[in-house]
Amino acid sequence: MAKKYTINESNLARFSAVAGAVLATGAVNSQIVYTNVNPDVVIDTLSGPYALDFNNDAISDVTLGVIHIAGGSSSSGSSYTYAGFVALAAPGAGGGLVQIATVTGTGTSTSMVVAALNNGDVIDAADVFASSSSTLGVNALISGSSSSSGPFSYPITYGQFLGVNDKFLGVKFLIGSNTHYGWARLDVTAGADTIRLKDYAYSQNADLPILAGQTLGLDDVAVENKVTIKTTLDNATINVTPDLIGGRVVIFNMAGQEIKVVQITDVNTEILFEGVETGIYTITAQFDGEMVNKKVYIK
Repeated sequence: MAKKYTINESNLARFSAVAGAVLATGAVNSQIVYTNVNPDVVIDTLSGPYALDFNNDAISDVTLGVIHIAGGSSSSGSSYTYAGFVALAAPGAGGGLVQIATVTGTGTSTSMVVAALNNGDVIDAADVFASSSSTLGVNALISGSSSSSGPFSYPITYGQFLGVNDKFLGVKFLIGSNTHYGWARLDVTAGADTIRLKDYAYSQNADLPILAGQTLGLDDVAVENKVTIKTTLDNATINVTPDLIGGRVVIFNMAGQEIKVVQITDVNTEILFEGVETGIYTITAQFDGEMVNKKVYIK
């Protein structure tokens, strides 16, 4: 089932800055290819690995899988056994790489695992991506006895996807020689024995960032979700997505008169309050008949 994505202010700033740099000499519209997996794909030890092909070119970009682990050892009066499951994401033949994070898990040293992204997080070249199989979640139990300390039993559980629903896997992969960014929405059970794939998407524009959960291109997003206006005592900073470059920012007084006008020529635009008398004003970002307003007090 598809879910709407949101753009918070910090993510909008990063998305706009990167997209603006990438698209400075090209088209500014992000074309998103979205796939709703219906019914959801359930991946476990019985189903075997699942090859995720973002652009439907018959080349696997990322492989999702679950493995059962079991074993043990004994020596010098001590013995132990272990058993459990590991949920994994691995690069495919299409050169796919999964975004990673460093976490410390229970019963293990610090390990590189797949980052579980939130709705609206930016996926782009600034992220760190793994080049080999990486962990979504681990749940195993080690038990045994030691000649020095007697019986023992403890769990090994770690991974940012372990036991959570509706988190996003950040991915980059190749189409020809070009890098594209995408996401896949997953659930992983607390036992790490099942992965559920719900939907996924990628940007058709090479090198252009994508937001986790993004299903629409910039043309389809409401203007108010593509603009932020931040103010200080001295100025206002207006951040926009690249497709809005070319608009203008206007300061209006309470009588509706234009006090200052600045053209939007970049994803970040500053308008100074210098020379503006103390009072309440409206800062308006205008784009082909659409606008975003913010009332401010200038002193």
